[in-house]
Amino acid sequence: MRNPTFIAIGECMVELSVTAQNKLQHSYAGDTYNSLVYAKRWHNELDCYFLSGIGQDSFSTLMTAHWQQHGISDEFALTSDDHNVGIYAIKNDDSGERHFDYWRKESAATQLMSLIEQSDCESHWPHFDLVYFSGISLGILSDEDKDKLINLITRLKAKGSKVAFDPNYRPKMWANKAHAIRWLEAAYTVSDIVLPGTEDHHDLLGHASVSEIVNYCKQYDVQELVVKAGKEGVFAFDCGQALCHVPFTPADRQLDTTAAGDSFAGVYLACRMADKPMKLSIEHASAAAGLVVQHQGAIVEHTIFDAFRQRLANHTVA
Repeated sequence: MRNPTFIAIGECMVELSVTAQNKLQHSYAGDTYNSLVYAKRWHNELDCYFLSGIGQDSFSTLMTAHWQQHGISDEFALTSDDHNVGIYAIKNDDSGERHFDYWRKESAATQLMSLIEQSDCESHWPHFDLVYFSGISLGILSDEDKDKLINLITRLKAKGSKVAFDPNYRPKMWANKAHAIRWLEAAYTVSDIVLPGTEDHHDLLGHASVSEIVNYCKQYDVQELVVKAGKEGVFAFDCGQALCHVPFTPADRQLDTTAAGDSFAGVYLACRMADKPMKLSIEHASAAAGLVVQHQGAIVEHTIFDAFRQRLANHTVA
């Protein structure tokens, strides 16, 4: 029996941050990549792939090695001859909120659709049980390539893949709100699982309540709608019908919120791929996000996360 397959689409970048000793350090991160790492950590039997563009620079080589260390295949890391990986610098304020500076324009990942066409590789891809992308996956592409990505995902869905999408709305990535809404609607149209935050919908569409988000999503064929509502908790809907509400549990401390949503998405999707109920999947995903915000950086140290997962498993069994 084959392992379930999970492919995430997007951009992994070099992450620069300053240590407490005022020294510069680097790692590798990106929203859908972070989610994929946490999915693999939660459900080790998953075969995980990351579809992106990379360069021929030394950071690209180190980055794909980083993927492999985390159990992520680099089989679909498509190499550009003249574009390198993107870079971002992160600074956290006293509340753990993050502030970014980016150097990603014309990065290799922004050329993904051209790289797929040039390599003529799509026909050789295996079946993917789950395809995951985000508003950022779309936002880095030209409009022509956004359309090509939606068409690619439509083809994968037609072959039996389930599609998951997180809006992850970032205003600076879009010409204006109308531009972002156009592509949000295109993404929702092809998605089976949607993981919006209330902030996404409020900032983009003016929705002031979870019920407004649910009503909006009823025009699409969304099977699972998981609305992250901050301190109000998480609300789950199955084919438009209310399923459950998981209350918000604040973390003991909040050091870095960089990957809170990413870890939530990864663990939730991994749980669902392991046939866990939506409510339990949300509880585990929320707990994982609560752990991640207590540590610096997008990817929590493996031993810390594994110990947390074991404690949670023991508690669940008990």
